Amino acid sequence: MRLKLIELDLQWPDELPIGHLRSWVIAQLSEYGEPLRWAITDIIFRQNPDGLPKLKVEAVIINSDFSEKESE
Repeated sequence: MRLKLIELDLQWPDELPIGHLRSWVIAQLSEYGEPLRWAITDIIFRQNPDGLPKLKVEAVIINSDFSEKESE
């Protein structure tokens, strides 16, 4: 088991209300391991061609299996 810092750029789905954002981010992070701590560090509105906001998320993940996602 080890801790790993990851940074993700996540496209905020248009149909996702802000009240469900926390659980959605945690679900996205869970693909990499168990989220210990995480934060949205930036929201980018204008630079996306489709106009959807992009979230920059930084997280510390508890990762017990050393899968190919670890090398990303």
